[in-house]
Amino acid sequence: MRRILTAFIIFIAAAASAFAQETMADEISDWANEWKHTFSKEGIKEWKPEFTARYYAGFYTSGPMLTAGVRIDEKRALSLFVRQGDTYIDHAPGDLYSICTGINFRRYWHIGTRKRFSFYSDFYVGAGYIYKIGGKYHKETTTGEQKEVIDDNVGDVMFVGGWQPGLSIRCYKNLNLFFGPTIATDCLGLHFGIGF
Repeated sequence: MRRILTAFIIFIAAAASAFAQETMADEISDWANEWKHTFSKEGIKEWKPEFTARYYAGFYTSGPMLTAGVRIDEKRALSLFVRQGDTYIDHAPGDLYSICTGINFRRYWHIGTRKRFSFYSDFYVGAGYIYKIGGKYHKETTTGEQKEVIDDNVGDVMFVGGWQPGLSIRCYKNLNLFFGPTIATDCLGLHFGIGF
């Protein structure tokens, strides 16, 4: 009886594993076919322009961010972004001002048939350039000397990347309001904006 039970458990585990692999293979195949259709001649005809303007603010860094691109289907959008950042350096005190650009990928999950509400997830990656430093970047030591707290970072290039998930509410035709958290290389906070 024990051997039969062991054999039965092994059989069920093997069947479940084979089913899971087949299901995963089907999902990958469906995903690949969706992307293939998106970039086919017929798929490109369905692309629509999409623009957003947002403001992000968090610990130490804040600024505006613009995206311009295409909604390649009902669920996905590809775009370029440009953003300006103001990073406050508490121990200096002072500010680093940067301009950044790169690529942005957005994925939507629509709620309901009217698609008035949607969850979304933005991933962006790019490079930034520090163009200005403001504030005092020196402080006196105990001996009365001036000590430079922050090196002159003007001209430095930096990597930027982030994730901005959130909730989008369609107000009028293609006009959307959206908001959510920002988790990025230089900011941990919130964002809100408008898109069309």
